[in-house]
Amino acid sequence: MKMKLGYFYYDLLNLYGENGNVKILAHHLREQGIDVTVDCLTLEDKKDIASYDWIYMGCGVERSLVLALKDAVKYREDFRKAIDGGTFILATGNSFEMFGKEIRMPSKTYPALNLLSFSTEYKTRTVHDLFLPFGEKKLVGFENHSGATVDTSEAFFIQNDDRTEGIKHKNFIGTYTIGPLLVRNPHFLKSYLTELILHKDPDFSLRPMDLSLEEAAYETSIKTLTEMSYT
Repeated sequence: MKMKLGYFYYDLLNLYGENGNVKILAHHLREQGIDVTVDCLTLEDKKDIASYDWIYMGCGVERSLVLALKDAVKYREDFRKAIDGGTFILATGNSFEMFGKEIRMPSKTYPALNLLSFSTEYKTRTVHDLFLPFGEKKLVGFENHSGATVDTSEAFFIQNDDRTEGIKHKNFIGTYTIGPLLVRNPHFLKSYLTELILHKDPDFSLRPMDLSLEEAAYETSIKTLTEMSYT
């Protein structure tokens, strides 16, 4: 099997080592015996969106986000077809704001790609560690953003008694969880990787995944964050 991954705006949207999400996904796909190609694309690079099995965008400062949005709007219909067709797209940090209706910053409101129902309204900046229920385990990460998701009809990526956050629509995931998400949460990485592979080939024979290093780091994070919650 061959898979093509696209890391969009790699130089603009990578504030918190989020290229780690691309590296770890590509590594474990290759461990499955899959021939992986990774394209790192930025402004003015031609983007054949239909050719990708997975598209990733990370977090950037507001100016970088606006620059990326001005480029992405040229591919609006291609993104629409990709989302509707079930292409896996992961947008972490503020990059997922581009896929809503508009981004209301204090100085200006920017029309976004208008591919999903939500809008983003910039409010008080939120900066702290994330330590939230997510299925049977905790989701760990970090957030640093002013944007708040409003007026959405899509499902939240995280929804529990403590927090609603992000967007989940078909195989599109947007979340403010950075740090990076896939590296710090091996349970999510495994399920996400499995879904991605089986979406490409439902008959693919998955190999056992060695996530021992990721799990050791995850347990250290859990211990640290648990101790912090009681201090």
